[in-house]
Formats: sequence, structure tokens, C-alpha cells
Amino acid sequence: MIGSTGRAMARGLGPRRLPAVAVAVLAAGLLQTGGATAWAAGPPSPYPGVGVEEEGAKEEGAEPSGEDCDAEAGQARDSALAVTAITADRVPRHPARKYARFARDDRVSIPRQDEANTRQRYLGVEYALPAGVELTCVRVDLLDTTPRSGGKVLQTVTEAAPTADGGEGVRSVGRDRLKVRVTFDEQHPSKIRVKPAQVTRIGYRVSLIGEDQDGTVVATRMDSADFFPLWRMPAGLDRYGLRDDKTGGDDWCSSFTHGWLSSATGRALLPRVNDISGEHARNLGHQTHLTGDDIDAFHPYRFPGVDAGAAGSGGRDYARLVAATQAAMDGDADGLGQVKEWAETTRTRLGRLIDDGNVVRMYYASGSAVKGDARFTAGWASALLRTGVYAYTDAKKEAGELDLGIGEWSRIGNKVITAKDFRPDHNDHLHVTLGETRRK
Repeated sequence: MIGSTGRAMARGLGPRRLPAVAVAVLAAGLLQTGGATAWAAGPPSPYPGVGVEEEGAKEEGAEPSGEDCDAEAGQARDSALAVTAITADRVPRHPARKYARFARDDRVSIPRQDEANTRQRYLGVEYALPAGVELTCVRVDLLDTTPRSGGKVLQTVTEAAPTADGGEGVRSVGRDRLKVRVTFDEQHPSKIRVKPAQVTRIGYRVSLIGEDQDGTVVATRMDSADFFPLWRMPAGLDRYGLRDDKTGGDDWCSSFTHGWLSSATGRALLPRVNDISGEHARNLGHQTHLTGDDIDAFHPYRFPGVDAGAAGSGGRDYARLVAATQAAMDGDADGLGQVKEWAETTRTRLGRLIDDGNVVRMYYASGSAVKGDARFTAGWASALLRTGVYAYTDAKKEAGELDLGIGEWSRIGNKVITAKDFRPDHNDHLHVTLGETRRK
């Protein structure tokens, strides 16, 4: 259960459409706001100038239709109408058992302007309805609850009367219980005008509006606890790999990661991007990628002839490394030159990521055994990259050594990508984790 109970208030109002009534009541400051911030304030964004739109920009997006929220107002009287609890729903779990426990229900994806969510999320709302009062309208406002933001309303997401089927976003699911949509559908797309790097927390204000037997409008509200927003990756970044847009996409990132990827520094450091996080942190088949801070990217070095934008290109680049290493072991100078160039380029690019300071963890290729070639044992690629030398034994049990002539990596003792961070499940790509994970 999240949130805290608001105080119900009643007020006599002249006849008018109820959305305007609700806005007037809320703006007058007559309703008690509840809810406490669920997470401590994080550090300020490291990207000055990346924030909300210019002063005077419209604070709220397009209003949902309030046609079902009309009511006649009459004489005011006290009312005990109150929201008693707000409960977050759960993100669908991955069908594979080994990934099913890896999920984060505290992430909510906010689409770009004029776009909708593929998967909708809901809040469960419990309320106390006094005798003689009819609940006529439920309104949900999306709030910017970033520390020091002032809790500005970003957009009204849902505004409708409760119905049995929830067709307009508010469904009655039992006595004094509602299921309320809090994300964006095709009829009510996002109209939010902010720069994601500065909106690091969001919440929802649930307002209930009713009418008693005398026609008096009564209202109450409660704020949910905070959520972490996820945003679509900045436009213009090169991609590779398969997309899964039919299930919500795979390029959702945290506010911090969005700011980093929007900066010239971040763009220059990172190769082509595959996936970051699923919509609402839906698990994409990883034990990570649940906070919007984990980025899978192409190899730091692309072998000639490999189309990095094509499906399966990460595996093909690794296959070219295997082939070049085999040729080098056989005494081929061109093969040796290619492996040397791979190692030197990869060292340089990894070193730049290490020095960025916002990168807290990386995973990359360890190299796996190669069927039919006894010279390749687990860890051969990381040995070449880290030490510049790989000692092996061939099928005839004869010892050999491949020396790239580049010596040991000067960054071999770094803490961002250690010996154990070279892994066989990352032979075909580079994994980069940004610093917001550490701050949590």
C-alpha cells in the first residue's frame, strides 16, 4: 500500500461542467495532499541546461474528455469521502523462470509527445464513500515529484466516471475499489513537454469527485508514492540488433542515462546501441537492464566487412575475431595485425569509458572454446586483451603462444571492468552500466 489518506472537503458550487469544478476546488487549496517521497533526493544532474522547457511553457498536456463527469451542484455540507489507499500494479514477469524474479515495479515509461504506451499500467484505489454520495468522476494527474521541483502537474492522464468495463480508464472492481489507468493510450497520448534529465521522480495525484443527494459537489485527493520515470532513448543514436516494438520497445532509459546519452561526450564514447530496458522495466531476458541504466552496445572494434546495423552483427564480429586469431596462430601476418588492432582499439575505447566517471561497470568478451580447434579455451580473448599474450596447447598436445607485442594493458587493475567481468555471455557485445545504479 502506498500513499496516505487525504482529508475530504465539500463546497457549494454553481452549475458547470465537473472538470472545471474539480480544477477550481483543487486550485483553491481546499483539498489535503497526502503521500511522502519514497526515495531520498539524488544528486543534481551533471548536465546543466538539460531541464524542463522554457519559462511559461504549458504545464499540463491535453485534457482527457470529461463528458462523463458532469454534475449539478447544490448546497454544501460536510462529507467523509476519502481515498484510503493507493496500490501499484505489477509489471508482467518474464515467462522464463530464471528471469521471472527480476522485475522492477517502481519504473513507469513515459512516451514521447503524441505517442502512447504499448502496455498500460494501473493504480488500485480504495476509498470511503459516505451514504448518499455518488462517485461521479476520478481524475489522475501525473506529477513531477523530483526533489525541489514543487510537484508540478505534467499532464492529466485520466478523467472519467467509473464504469464496469473501465473503458475510459476507471473501472469499478469491487465495493469502494477502483482500477485506474495511469499511462497513455492512443486516445490520450502523452503531451508532456520536459527534458527528461531533470525529471527524476514522478507520482500520481488521484482526485475523487462526488455528488450527494442535495446536489452538493464533494471532493478529495491523495498523492501516490514516487516512481522512477523511464524515457525513450534520445533520437539520432545508431542502433543494431533486433527490435521488439510490438511488446513495448527495448530502448527505455532512466533520466540520468537519457542525459548522458544526450551529451556529446556520452554519444562519442558509446558504440551502436542494442537494448537498454523494456517498457516499464519489463524484463528483456537479463538479470540486469531493469533500471534504465544498463546499455548493451556493439563491440568497441568492428572488423572490416561487418555491417554493425544488421541483425546478428555482434556475433559475426566475434566470429571474425576468432578467424583472425586462428590465422595469427597459424603464422599469418594479416591475422596477427587484425587481432593486434582489435586489442589496441578496444583497450583505448574501454579506457575512455572508465575515465568518464559515470560508468560504474562494464562486461565484455572472455572468449569461448572453439569446436574443432583445441587451441581455444575459455578466456582466450580476455587474455589477449588484458595481457597481450595467450598461451595454448594444440590437438597434438604441443604448446604454443600468441604474442601481440603490445604488452600488458595499462588499465588492467581498474575496478570498472575486472578479470571476472570478461564473460562468455558477452562475447557478442559490450555492456555498460551508468552511475545512477550506484547512487541507489
